[in-house]
Amino acid sequence: MNTVAQPLSAVIDKLERSNLKYSVIITKPTRNVFPLEDKYYVIRQQLDADGILNLIAAAKMGKEVF
Repeated sequence: MNTVAQPLSAVIDKLERSNLKYSVIITKPTRNVFPLEDKYYVIRQQLDADGILNLIAAAKMGKEVF
């Protein structure tokens, strides 16, 4: 199942309906140059040997505010 570039909430719904195990790590930027929106997207996935889908998600960045 390819989940990259999809909204995290939609991916979690699919995985729970399919009874698949998963873990989620949410990244945060090191600098707050751009505001972050509340919507997260999957940016990386990896299936480990135990059958757990490890997802890395990041928030969508908003427009620069001066």
